[in-house]
Amino acid sequence: MPIRNIDVYVRELKLTQETRVGALAETRLGIEGHNWLRQLLFNMRDGEPAAMGGVSPALESEIVKELEFFQSNNITPVFVFSGLPVARKDGRSTAKDDYRLGYRQSAWEQYRHGHTEQALRGWSTSSPQALVDTIPFVMQVLQAHGAEFMRAPYSAWAQLAYLYKHDSQPIHAIYSSLDVLMFDVDRVVTAIGHARSTFSWVQRDYLLGRCRITAEQFLDICILAGCDWCPTFPALLDDVGFSFKSAVDMTHQYHSGLNAIQMLTDHPSVRATNYSDSFLRAYCIVRYHIVLHLDGSVGPLNPEFAPNDLHDIIGYRLPVAAYHLLARGAIHPPILNMLVNGTWLEFSPPDNGESCEYHRLITQWEGDVYTQQCRLLCKHLGPFFAQRKVVLQTWFEPRTEVVLHDTKSVSQGVSIPAVGAAAVLNGDMSVSSVMENSRMMAAAPEASSNSNPAAELLVWVLQSLGFIVSSGEHTKLGSALNAGLQALQSQFQERPAELLQWAVVAAAVLIDQGLLTGEKWSVSYDDELSLITDAQQQKFIRIVARIATLTPPGARRGPWKFGYNRDLLAFSSAARLVQKAVGSSADTARLVGAITGGAALAPESTQLLQLQELRRTMPLECTTSNATGVLVYVLLVDYARNGAGCWARIQAAAEESLVDARQALRDAWGVAGAVRAIAKVCGNADKDIANAYSWAQTAFSEVL
Repeated sequence: MPIRNIDVYVRELKLTQETRVGALAETRLGIEGHNWLRQLLFNMRDGEPAAMGGVSPALESEIVKELEFFQSNNITPVFVFSGLPVARKDGRSTAKDDYRLGYRQSAWEQYRHGHTEQALRGWSTSSPQALVDTIPFVMQVLQAHGAEFMRAPYSAWAQLAYLYKHDSQPIHAIYSSLDVLMFDVDRVVTAIGHARSTFSWVQRDYLLGRCRITAEQFLDICILAGCDWCPTFPALLDDVGFSFKSAVDMTHQYHSGLNAIQMLTDHPSVRATNYSDSFLRAYCIVRYHIVLHLDGSVGPLNPEFAPNDLHDIIGYRLPVAAYHLLARGAIHPPILNMLVNGTWLEFSPPDNGESCEYHRLITQWEGDVYTQQCRLLCKHLGPFFAQRKVVLQTWFEPRTEVVLHDTKSVSQGVSIPAVGAAAVLNGDMSVSSVMENSRMMAAAPEASSNSNPAAELLVWVLQSLGFIVSSGEHTKLGSALNAGLQALQSQFQERPAELLQWAVVAAAVLIDQGLLTGEKWSVSYDDELSLITDAQQQKFIRIVARIATLTPPGARRGPWKFGYNRDLLAFSSAARLVQKAVGSSADTARLVGAITGGAALAPESTQLLQLQELRRTMPLECTTSNATGVLVYVLLVDYARNGAGCWARIQAAAEESLVDARQALRDAWGVAGAVRAIAKVCGNADKDIANAYSWAQTAFSEVL
């Protein structure tokens, strides 16, 4: 949590000043990314992501507006996002349930009774994903528009303070919450008003003067009040509540936070806690926080005074290469946090994840994928991590731990293959190319001396998902995937976009797991299909709509006209799990490659740039939406009820909703053809899928 009630106290003292934005012209403005993004999403208040999955359709345009505002005022923004969370004092994190389950359930009840506006308001309070899961998408948008960004090793506040106070002044001002003042920063921009072209800011010296305290006492007060790394001092809590002023008054009385704690150890609420330990821990976290230095080293603030046991306070140290890749957005925090924290946490998805099928996909399939990743990473991260216990924990069984890695784990045979791929792939770093040439790549004579990191990454991802083995041979599932990719290729004049190829990968996994069928799942919500009396047609609609859910809908033009479907949202959540596994497998390969061959992955090296470009073409779990699936569902329900002419009947609404609705449907049909080919090789629900494809062909022929 932020420093408790400090914003209220600053408003009461009227310490916030307002100045024209022109005063920031010609400056490099360091922006705390989480706070900025949180404000952006709050102002949008969009409930659709919780109803359809993915990010808000307006998020990219809002980010672009922000960048244009900075550019028009001659301000250079430098976005700094937080990286890994600081180690918890009480050990592992847990996947305890949160308030969002209730809000979502209530919103779906409102929608079921026809109260769409109320449902959207309910969904807007129950974000489908944590803020940190949205950041990879935000980074892609920033990169596409040439904006500067980085991810700090740990807290963005500490990284911004370091950059601001450095002699070379990489940034000239900080835009953040008031929390950054704990890091000895003299002033902070707290808000920017676009309409009035003004910004609000707070000068720390004014705050210290009004409170009659020193900078050291200010830090004590912030910790006593309660912050991200320490709860509120129990003696400050009473029946009335808590105010920041009470922490100020206590520090006046006892001169320091530690004195106050020691003098009040007999207080009933203090006696039950070891608060002095929490206080000192938080103090060290602020004073000696780990940051990325301009020379590329990773170390604490105030290093000359830093204690030797920082790993017990902040977290186990990782190789420098891991922090560098994190800083550039080349890997994302979850895979690193799993190692440091010892837990991979699965929280509830947007549909609330109530089905047995979804639970089984997590504990069995996903658990197997993460087990491989853990074994590979722990094998290369040194003796400590080789003995590290890592578990998978879920919100639906929070007391059950699935062991991914421990001292008994065997890492033999788990490795990233060396691939001499340059001559084989001819620069085509796509899933279809790797699958088609996997045998030749594994046998290429230059594999040991002229390896290709991007090709190795793709091979490892496909190997970890069970499509190929170390010799380059296809598994049965891999043969099915290859057939599907060839079928996809045959339906497009040019090579299909990478995201469509990854959609086919997800389809192959879900078919193999028995989830892409025409049957209802163990928990079903769809009432509309019951109005169609033909049970076979019901199955066909489910199959084709589920397939379409795997494909991206493209850009939105206006408000969504086709309602919301919780069954398809549940299927979309399963697809999101697969895409998350793809991303974490890619991050695993990238990190191991950097550790074992760091020189090749130096900043701006060809190999690193190629890896970053490859990651950009891979799916992001946060963007997984069921919009195309809902569109296809509405199309096919209309076809089942009213026959030919279904596209003409919904075309106007479709084109008002999506920039290119026809292309979205063409993509969905292309993936449907690929799924038919996969099912034929796998033998899983192949007849139902083939029949569904034939039945839906007439409806789609009006669009293709």
